[in-house]
Amino acid sequence: MPEQPAQETPMPAAPAESAKPQEIPPAVISKPTIDRSLPEAIIAAPAKDLVSRKIEYGTMISGRTANAQLKTGWQYRRTRQGQIVGFEFSNHGGNPILAPRRDATKNQFFTRDFQFRFDERARQDIHLMISDWVPSRDRVFRLSELMNSLMHFFPRSYLPAIANAGDKNIVTLPTGEEVEFNAVTKEILGGVLTESPVDLSPDRGGRKYPGVDYQGQGVLVRADARGADPRLGKSAIISTGMAPPNCDKADGCRQCEVPSKDLWDQSGAVRFKFQTDHEFDRYLTTRCAFGLPRQGSEFIVAARNPAK
Repeated sequence: MPEQPAQETPMPAAPAESAKPQEIPPAVISKPTIDRSLPEAIIAAPAKDLVSRKIEYGTMISGRTANAQLKTGWQYRRTRQGQIVGFEFSNHGGNPILAPRRDATKNQFFTRDFQFRFDERARQDIHLMISDWVPSRDRVFRLSELMNSLMHFFPRSYLPAIANAGDKNIVTLPTGEEVEFNAVTKEILGGVLTESPVDLSPDRGGRKYPGVDYQGQGVLVRADARGADPRLGKSAIISTGMAPPNCDKADGCRQCEVPSKDLWDQSGAVRFKFQTDHEFDRYLTTRCAFGLPRQGSEFIVAARNPAK
């Protein structure tokens, strides 16, 4: 469950950070204008490749209200130096994805949490953590029963960004592709992510991990775990978002299972091991027999418009 916001922060008149025109994906340029005046809304390249092994405990979580009347918004994470290093939001129920409503006063923490992190604004460890909160058979919510899924998207050309567009929040992934969320409920409405309802089964052993799937043109690394960090598990699945149309394999095409220790440090700060996309592409080619999408010498995904 995300931390409670420290404060409600109004939209600033002018951000300290700015994006270069060439850093904006072509698919975004062709869309109607979206207000990107907030620092976490700016689409920009990572500031560097390598992130340090130390964990920054001084980051602060603050609330952002995009539309006070509709009660839309998200939380954003910043360092003491004012750098935006993540944002997050939660579906608290009362909708088709999660019918029960969250009510902390009754010890009911029904949620699907989305947490985008990019520590030090570095390329190396950009990721999305999704967590489903469901009670066990005795109706008690326990951290040990959280259903966690961690995702890395490739190529990592951009830092994740979030912007409001009326009744929708638009999230830009590291690939430059977009996902549309309902600004109020935080349900996925369109784009390159799809989702299915939270599994409410009281059987912790049979409960499914968050039903969020990538349908884009890049490469996805995904690891799942119950009540633990997915990166410290036994294995992860690497796959292309769109399988070939002639795929006849029961477990899918252009995907492979690899040991978690190949991808993440298993002690200290748990970081993704490959700081550049070229390094990861070489690993993919050797281990999985496919690589990152590219045009010429550049890693890039084909422009794709989100669902309307």
